Amino acid sequence: MSTPSSAPSPPSPSPSPSRLVPQLLVALLQRRRFDATLRVSPAFRGFSPQAIAAALASIPRLLLPRSPRRLCPQRPFPSSSSASSPANRRLAAALTLGFLSWSHDHALPQPVPLSEAPLRAAVLALARARALPALFRLLRAHAPLVSTPALTDVIRALGEEGLPRHALAAFHRMRQLRCSADAQCYNTLIAALCRNGRFKEARFLLDQMERPGARCKPDPYTYTVLISWYCRIGVGTGCRKAARRRIYEAGRLFRRMGEKGLEPDVVTYNCLINGLCKTYRVERAHEVFDEMLRKGCAPNRVTYNSFVRYYSAVNQVDKAVQWMREMVARGHGMASSSTYTPVLHSLCESRRVSEARRFLIDMVESGHVPREHTYKLVKDAIEDAGVEALPAELCQFIEDGITARFRQVMQIKPIMRSVTR
Repeated sequence: MSTPSSAPSPPSPSPSPSRLVPQLLVALLQRRRFDATLRVSPAFRGFSPQAIAAALASIPRLLLPRSPRRLCPQRPFPSSSSASSPANRRLAAALTLGFLSWSHDHALPQPVPLSEAPLRAAVLALARARALPALFRLLRAHAPLVSTPALTDVIRALGEEGLPRHALAAFHRMRQLRCSADAQCYNTLIAALCRNGRFKEARFLLDQMERPGARCKPDPYTYTVLISWYCRIGVGTGCRKAARRRIYEAGRLFRRMGEKGLEPDVVTYNCLINGLCKTYRVERAHEVFDEMLRKGCAPNRVTYNSFVRYYSAVNQVDKAVQWMREMVARGHGMASSSTYTPVLHSLCESRRVSEARRFLIDMVESGHVPREHTYKLVKDAIEDAGVEALPAELCQFIEDGITARFRQVMQIKPIMRSVTR
């Protein structure tokens, strides 16, 4: 984005997304308008569709916070109230439409036809900005470029933004856009509905898929999505009766899955076992685990961690240690930090400080660094009980590992860095 020069120069290649996104950020900070007055160099031969798509995808990341309904909500700016304001969403939608139009109509003397990748990134940015009228107008205006995967991404984004009704509207408009829903699209919509607690509509979609002559038949992932969200929402309700009802529905879907001739995989078993353990139905969890072994589905570390967490929570540490050692003996996985952590917490709560010290040493020797809270908990318990302190070299290794992990997270998530005002 430079001023025209009098001297002729050879045509410059299209910039990579890593170079275009910072230039877009500078234009946003300078309040530049994306119209015919913003010109590039005459030697520039145009943006690539991948560069335009990357620039459009960066707009909601720069201006909008992550949805609070996400599992790991993150906000790019310290002030969440201003970032989540309707004005910021309107600004993101206007910049998305303005940059999309400018990059194809005004960036070069001759207009460039729109392709699928920029359109897909633009509709996703509009979905993040919740600019639904503009989103559907853009889809209708470029219906030949709209594909089923693009609409699937829109449905997923609307579900993550907490707009299940509009996700359903996008699904029902697929026929108008000459797209046919596939199994992945159905699964994405079911997950979006379950994420927002609308299980009735999700079960209705499942019943439609199970009807004779239906175009899209449910696959194991369809049932896995429903089972997973039934267990997740049921555990998070805080009401024991509601949690048991959700787990019961998950069990019914699990049996229904077998009646339809679909074999559950290890993810399906893990979701059900985890939900059963968190609602203290460990006997049923053992039955599902035995069935898993009979059918030849090998459990993994996630399966054993559910039992380890349950027995650690009910202060049956010996059984938790037995499950951890059984996992290693059977070759189903190696103990990780998520396996050691509940055991260490339970040992400290049970005043078995010597065993907690030994487990912490074993954890470090196996190549795992404990979390900062777990390390301080064990260290404080050792000091209070008067047990032999941890070796100085071990403490230094753990503290260096915690610091290195924090620096790695800071590099992956730069938004966590402190902002100087």
